[in-house]
Amino acid sequence: MPSQFLEERLPIGVRLGASEDDDFAVEVTTTASGSEYRRLIHGMPMRTWTIKFTSFRAGLLAQVKSLFWRSYGRYGGFRVKCLDDFTTHADGVSAYTALDHPLTRISSGVYQLSKRYGVGGTALDVGLPTRVIYKPVAGKLLVAKNTVTILSGVSLDTTTGRITITPAPLEGDQITAGCEFDIPARFNSPIHTSSLGADVRDTGEFEILELLSP
Repeated sequence: MPSQFLEERLPIGVRLGASEDDDFAVEVTTTASGSEYRRLIHGMPMRTWTIKFTSFRAGLLAQVKSLFWRSYGRYGGFRVKCLDDFTTHADGVSAYTALDHPLTRISSGVYQLSKRYGVGGTALDVGLPTRVIYKPVAGKLLVAKNTVTILSGVSLDTTTGRITITPAPLEGDQITAGCEFDIPARFNSPIHTSSLGADVRDTGEFEILELLSP
């Protein structure tokens, strides 16, 4: 059986020529009187892109279609660099710092990277949505313990987003981190291609869907 995730990027950065939708899994029930009852299924944002590059060079199209074939269409996942949201800084593009976000402790010395959204709100807000970072970029990580940057003893698993700190911090220590990251995703539609010339192709549009549990 082929692997369900390819540790490589879609060969285009997703911003120009693409539309982007962020959504949450919310179940809404409307009664006969018109009242609504809403249930948040989980607090993780999910992103969908519709790619609308209408004039690929044939070489770039070949790279995209190669990934599509090796992913078996909607079956396999891959990395996407979203050029509007690829760092843990609040604006998604500025340089990350070791103090960006607190980490979730998994076990002694092992922590999961994540990014919180909506920072800067008030106590009246419903909460801070969190994206678990499963696909950090190698060599693009800073970690701090109790606000002091850790300079050694940190290892990163770029396939899971988990970091290991040696020696292991105490349970009461505050561990924070910042990084660059990709978003795990999959194709969610076929790719249609029209020939406009010897080396120019029109792909129309195709959809890419974020994987919340790659």
